[in-house]
Amino acid sequence: MNPDRERPFPLTVLLYSIGYGTYFLAKGVFVVCALPLLLVLWPFPRTKHRLLAAITHRYLIFLSRIWLPALGLYLIVEISGLEKALAARPAVLVANHRGRMDGPILLGLLPETGIVIKAKEGRQASFALLMRNFDFIAVDPVRLSSAGRALARAKEVLAAGRSLLVFPEGTRAATGRLGAFKGIAFQLAKEAGVPVVPVIVHSTIPFMAKRPGSLFPRGRNRFRIRFLDPELPCPDDRPADLGDRVRRRMAEALRPLDVGTVWETAPRANHE
Repeated sequence: MNPDRERPFPLTVLLYSIGYGTYFLAKGVFVVCALPLLLVLWPFPRTKHRLLAAITHRYLIFLSRIWLPALGLYLIVEISGLEKALAARPAVLVANHRGRMDGPILLGLLPETGIVIKAKEGRQASFALLMRNFDFIAVDPVRLSSAGRALARAKEVLAAGRSLLVFPEGTRAATGRLGAFKGIAFQLAKEAGVPVVPVIVHSTIPFMAKRPGSLFPRGRNRFRIRFLDPELPCPDDRPADLGDRVRRRMAEALRPLDVGTVWETAPRANHE
């Protein structure tokens, strides 16, 4: 079968519906199965953390790299530079953000890595469970108390030798333009003295994005994941300086990947 041949749209809707259904069902099953396990292991916090981390990581591997590709929802055609990212641990990994699968795909590649999420997402049952017992850190950027607690918790994760994934744009981009970066990732890297690893997540078509038609995209989607060389904070860096350097590198890496895709037609800022 020609992998580039367009599927009939009813088949596309069916396959994506199966994928979405199993994703949300698995989240519910995860909560139901994890609760009694956590209660049994409550007196053993280190064992509880390691076990939950292993279960979460393997679930994300199955979901993002086996099950959803097997349904034909997308194909991951490139994963490059991962060894450098793992060798840099502990580190703050910062990735561009265009679709809801970005986080699951990356966390499925990165063992011993937590993630900073938005506070409203932390109110979901599955995320609330992971926040209480794993390295999922919720932050409300408009509340100083929330940002302060998130920063303190993030430093604990890095001090324990684990990494953190941050989407510094703060939300999914609706266009190919790389959005402005929030400062928490770079403040964290500067204060903790750890490198920043820029990560490029590129899809040939929008998938679960802030664009019409991205829930049931008609084309065949290909993901490329590129981990760039770590960026070390300089002694005289401000967090904004570090963030600007990383953003420029990521914009330069995205530009050639966008050529020939829908993302190429999107307006870009002059400084990119």
